[in-house]
Amino acid sequence: MAKSDDDLLRFLEAEQAEAFQYNDSQNAAARTQAMRDYLRFPYGTEQEGRSTVVTSDVFDTIEGMLPDLVEVFVSSDKAVVFDPVQAEDEEGARQATNACNHVFYKQNNGFLILYTAAKDALMLRTGGVKWYWEVKRTPNFETFCGDEMQIALHLMTNPEAEVIGKEELEPEYTPEEQMERSAALMMGVELPPKPTRYKIRLKTVKQRGQVRVVPLPAYELEVSARHNSILLDDCPYVSHKSQKTLSDIHELGFKNVTVDDVRRAKDESITQDQEFYDNVRNGTPINEAQELDDSMVRGWLREEYVLYDRDGDGIAERLKVIRLGKKILEAEEFSHVPIAAWTPYILTHKFDGVSVDDLVTDIQRVTTEILRNQIDNLALANNQETVVLTDGNGVPKANIDDLLNRRVGGIMREQVPNAIRPYSERWVGIDAMPMVEMVAQIKEKRTGYSPVVAGLDADALNKTATEVSKQTNERQKRMKLMARIMAEALVKPMFRGIFKTLSDYCMEALSFRLNGQFVKYDPQEWRDQYDMTVNVGIGTGDTLQQSMHLMQIAQAQAAVAQSPVGPLLLDADKVYNVQARLAELAGFKNPNDFWNNPKGKRPPPPGKPPEVQREEAKGQIAIALEDKRAQQDIAKKQADLQVQAANDARDAEREERRMAMEHEREVLRIAADERRHEREIAFNQWKAQLENAAKIEAANIQAQTKMADIATRAAQQEAADDLSDKETAE
Repeated sequence: MAKSDDDLLRFLEAEQAEAFQYNDSQNAAARTQAMRDYLRFPYGTEQEGRSTVVTSDVFDTIEGMLPDLVEVFVSSDKAVVFDPVQAEDEEGARQATNACNHVFYKQNNGFLILYTAAKDALMLRTGGVKWYWEVKRTPNFETFCGDEMQIALHLMTNPEAEVIGKEELEPEYTPEEQMERSAALMMGVELPPKPTRYKIRLKTVKQRGQVRVVPLPAYELEVSARHNSILLDDCPYVSHKSQKTLSDIHELGFKNVTVDDVRRAKDESITQDQEFYDNVRNGTPINEAQELDDSMVRGWLREEYVLYDRDGDGIAERLKVIRLGKKILEAEEFSHVPIAAWTPYILTHKFDGVSVDDLVTDIQRVTTEILRNQIDNLALANNQETVVLTDGNGVPKANIDDLLNRRVGGIMREQVPNAIRPYSERWVGIDAMPMVEMVAQIKEKRTGYSPVVAGLDADALNKTATEVSKQTNERQKRMKLMARIMAEALVKPMFRGIFKTLSDYCMEALSFRLNGQFVKYDPQEWRDQYDMTVNVGIGTGDTLQQSMHLMQIAQAQAAVAQSPVGPLLLDADKVYNVQARLAELAGFKNPNDFWNNPKGKRPPPPGKPPEVQREEAKGQIAIALEDKRAQQDIAKKQADLQVQAANDARDAEREERRMAMEHEREVLRIAADERRHEREIAFNQWKAQLENAAKIEAANIQAQTKMADIATRAAQQEAADDLSDKETAE
């Protein structure tokens, strides 16, 4: 028995609640912290007066990975190629390849879409895209002047035009017409007036349909908690929630939606990472904006793709449901889930994986702490503290105001010698450098990304181009694996969806310019997508390596073409393919600017006898082989020179770092010697002052002793004289 809309609504709300707990409650905090790490926000552990710097490990790693990751898909104008399964599919596969790549890169900004999805995944664990058929309404305005007959003819040729304004114009006469009318009036003849002219303003609304591809913010995508794969084709519940205005909803065709319906759908909670993103962007969340115009009131519109048995036959069908709060606006059976997502490090049997931020966030905290300690230590070493002597009651033996208001050439007063002395702080930042290098190595091992392109150990490698290439490829393997995950989980489903959308909705032929020529493809003539395979073009090496390999192939082709077996092994198409690919790797999107495509053309017949051609071919083969040997020798020597130059540069850099460290140690030693010498001079001065004071004190005591002796002798003499005088008197 068929189920009602109320049953469907209860089912959707239950799936929504479960998906919210899985995607938002668990991951929102992690996404918010990832954005804070990327933007180098403070950690909340900062102390006043200490360094608050935050290192950029997360930012550097993500931005360092992005160029190589995006370059895989934008280096060529054919990121995806549809291969035919049967012979009759060849033309359709070629048209589908050209059309889908045109839609993605030209009609949509393919570069920004891939960049956004790649960056979202590297930073926020998942990056998603969505595709759909959009019918865009574009008004055009036109002004036309003429009489009634001309206006009527113009409206007949433009039946879609709507007159939105009409203005009568004053009749205008040329100088000849004015003279003719004046002469007629003088003769008493009145000429009829010119027909009345009008100026009308026309409005024509044109509707144009196209495939739209947009990246999805992580907080707008909800996936069933029961889903166990990054691929969403079989996911039981996928939802894209977005804030839409009443005007947007009416433009989608839902005219029965009222402003009250939108306001009721406005009360959904905002996820933590969305609120953080909105605050960073404009200071206030969009949800809290007070719209003065009813048409601009925002509400949460959900586009849900769910497996649900609506007709009651016991088999769940894929439904597309558009829902505004508790109001279902549309529910129909749909062919596929038009959403794809990817994650850089897959956790098997789970939808969400591991981001680069998850691997680097703790390293950024460690390097931040190390750098802060180094800066604090350097600040203390350059701005040393001062020790002040105090008595038992804590009263300083120096003038505190002099210490608090220090200036060059100033005076510091002290009550006792050596009451003021500097507190020496040794800078130990160099000792932390091995720790920084160890943390950098841990980050490189975790992510597979190294900012040093030629980060090789010179002592562990033979100095040959082969070994350099081998080690470079080893370091690129994890990046290539990440690109392959993005290709299979995101790009491949997205292009299959573009193909499916064109086949289902595009009723008109696509016309665009391809390789300098205008082509016209009708998607309705293509076979079903399941008769074709999709190959994502990821190269086997970097551009330079591929170019070198193709040049060697071109040289081999040139040699084989002159041999008797040349016609059996080569034709013009094979040679063109190599040269066209070389032009693409050189950065030129259109190889036909340099080479003519020989497809369908026959080469001119040979003009020389076969015997002469064979002899010439032998000579040319010998010359080509000799040239190839010479080029290989030159290439080997150049590669060896490059490796030697790189090794010399690294040795020079190491020696320069060693000399810098030695110089810094010498500067620190000289500074320490100077401080020690200053302290010795100050101590000697204090000792000399103390000795002088002791000598003066001893001299004063000796002088006082002498004076006391003289006074004593004088008193004794006076007493003796008095006694003698007394005896004489008696």
